Amino acid sequence: MEGIQHEISACLLGEFSIAVDGSTVSGPLTHSKKLRGVAQYLLLHADRPVSHTELYEAFWPGEKSANPRAALKTLMHRLRGALVEGGAPETVQFFVVQQGTYQWNPALRADIDVNEFERLWQELQSGGLRQAQRIARLQRMTALYRGRLLNDTELWMIAPAAYLHGCYLKAVNELCELLFETDRQDEIVTVCRAALRFDELDESLNIRLIHALVATGRTQEAMAQYQHVTELCYDEFGVQVSDELRALYRKIARAEQATELDVDNVRDSLEEKTGPSGAYVCEYGIFQDIYRIEERCLSRYGGRIFLGLLTVTDAYCDQPEQPVLAKAMDQLLTAARTSLRNCDVVARFSPAQYVLLLPTVTYETGQMVLERIRKAFRRLNPRSPVVLSCKLRPLRPAELMETAE
Repeated sequence: MEGIQHEISACLLGEFSIAVDGSTVSGPLTHSKKLRGVAQYLLLHADRPVSHTELYEAFWPGEKSANPRAALKTLMHRLRGALVEGGAPETVQFFVVQQGTYQWNPALRADIDVNEFERLWQELQSGGLRQAQRIARLQRMTALYRGRLLNDTELWMIAPAAYLHGCYLKAVNELCELLFETDRQDEIVTVCRAALRFDELDESLNIRLIHALVATGRTQEAMAQYQHVTELCYDEFGVQVSDELRALYRKIARAEQATELDVDNVRDSLEEKTGPSGAYVCEYGIFQDIYRIEERCLSRYGGRIFLGLLTVTDAYCDQPEQPVLAKAMDQLLTAARTSLRNCDVVARFSPAQYVLLLPTVTYETGQMVLERIRKAFRRLNPRSPVVLSCKLRPLRPAELMETAE
């Protein structure tokens, strides 16, 4: 068959395309979801014939037709015409029909990314490969994965998409372990950053990335990555990051300072590079450290410090829906930061709460501060459906805490 002389390739991972001799011919399929879907289905199951019944049920689920074979025949005719319109030679027969089935033409010498991805995965499962060979295959696997299978937008795609994504994450984690064994930390950073484009809340990937950034001397990037994933957890799902990730952040923050003998250099590194503006906003682990220092100072020097708690709820005292909550929390942080003094401290305590430290205030002035935050919050979004509640309590000196225990 003349068609087998052509070089055919198809991509299904993260994007969809069919190319002949290096030129994409699937462009016209972008205008028809059903044409594109049938082509993708047959490519994904290129290793076997697909029955009329299976194909019809995949694309007309729950529909009854007096003549489903005629509907499929018409669709396949349109599919062939669309590929020719996209530039495919008329002599190339992409799909074959025989004995009540349709199939991607097995006579075509086609490179299909999913097939290569699965072949590499099976080779890795079979064992017997040396470390360098495993690394090479894992690198090829991860390079092939340009995103979830066809963006898993159809019901029939969900199961294979989940399977392939699971294989990808396992490949990434094994690759990182092997790169760690060979002290290739920079490559781990590259691999993890690529993988996080497809699964940015994956905890193991974030932990591996943060460790690799620290190992390559990029501590600030590591801390920025932690802040990024923390905000994503709050904004996308309304949850906190895990205790393991928070403990890792605290460990990095404490170890950040290198040995320095010149006290002036230490002072310079500690000073803010820009002038203070509003309250000091920090991660909750840092807030805990500041709180405990202030607690100890009260024991020795006296004074008054108040702890404030800002909580966002809906009208029924439940946590608002995530899009509403994310917007409200951003606005509340802006209101708190701009309404407080430079010496006040703010941190996110939970998905719907901020905590404040207010030094050198009385209970009355503390209440005035909270009212100022309330008004600023309402000015930012007067139609917000959320309810903001504010509570204030004095810190107890550390020695009182010990007595109470």
